[in-house]
Amino acid sequence: MKQRMYNTFSRIFKNHVIAKVLSEVGYALLMAYYMVARNFVKSRKKKIYDALKVREELLREYPIENMESEIINLPTNEHVDLSIIMPAYNVEKYIKEAIDSVLNQKTKYNYELIIVNDGATDNTKKIIQSIESDKIKYIEQKNQGLSGARNTGINNAVGKYITFMDSDDLLEDGSIEIMMDALINNKADVVVGSYGMFMDINHKQKCLNEPKIIENNPGQAVCNHGYAWGKIFKREMFNNIRFPMGKWYEDTIICNVLFRMPCKMVVLSDIVYDYRINYSGIIRNARNSIKTLDHYWVMEDAIKQAENNNIKNDKVLYNLAFGHLSSLLYRRVSNLDDKVIEDVFVLACELINNIKPSEYEVKGRIINKDIQDAFETYNYKLWKLASFIV
Repeated sequence: MKQRMYNTFSRIFKNHVIAKVLSEVGYALLMAYYMVARNFVKSRKKKIYDALKVREELLREYPIENMESEIINLPTNEHVDLSIIMPAYNVEKYIKEAIDSVLNQKTKYNYELIIVNDGATDNTKKIIQSIESDKIKYIEQKNQGLSGARNTGINNAVGKYITFMDSDDLLEDGSIEIMMDALINNKADVVVGSYGMFMDINHKQKCLNEPKIIENNPGQAVCNHGYAWGKIFKREMFNNIRFPMGKWYEDTIICNVLFRMPCKMVVLSDIVYDYRINYSGIIRNARNSIKTLDHYWVMEDAIKQAENNNIKNDKVLYNLAFGHLSSLLYRRVSNLDDKVIEDVFVLACELINNIKPSEYEVKGRIINKDIQDAFETYNYKLWKLASFIV
């Protein structure tokens, strides 16, 4: 909350010092209120839930589609080092610039650019087909969403490594060479690059990593940003894993599944990817949509996929799920009907209590301990209060 306050004041006053002072004061007042309010909501009589009934009623009212995807693993082509997967849906304004940023790469590595036209209804198809390159593999399909387009790309990839790119973003010059060199030279499975965020490419906000090598340490690996883009993965990591079909927040599998695999990861301080801030994006403008419930469903799917790949439930998963199902879940579903929010909270309690390691306690501030207590005692009011403020 303090960071969100700072960001808001910074946008309003355009002054770092003023924003910092106001956010510190504002958060201190909010915490003072919280310390009083928590005692009230913790003392209230606990409500008893029938979790199975809650789940059945929620699914009856808001049914979900099957999240599983067809899995096809084509033989690797020894002449293709990297498969770049780019879903494309109604991006006529940006698609050529995105493709050019790939085709203009100077690198000794051979790559294929798999562009999946996910049922675009504008001039996206025409623009793609106007670009001549033997590196482009063009695929057309009915609209299946970002997950479906990425999964189609994976199913058609023949490279030894895989990377993902959104069709309104850009690759930095030399990024393929930098990332592939890091992978090959370190005999790694994953490389994570730094990135920039922009609305105007001439005014870019840099998001820099501390360079490091992480080997078979999921606790450190999951600390890296969980976007699918800006990374390269060894192809075999996706042999039995796909993005959840028809769901928002599909990148949940990156940290919760892929980064928890036994692997060697190279983290780079080099900026390799430029992320375009798009305020017209679907998810940014759909806070009232029932699709925000996908935030919960994709966590269920991630845990299932992890178990199917023999990745055990542990403290790392619990901490990830704890963050996913507290403040982040609440912020995303907070505009829905209160009964719906309460129902998904009950499901979150069931999920997180089932994966909690024995005798494990959340570390840190009292507010985090209150959230854990809310999950364990099914205290909806306490969860709402703490998740709003944390």
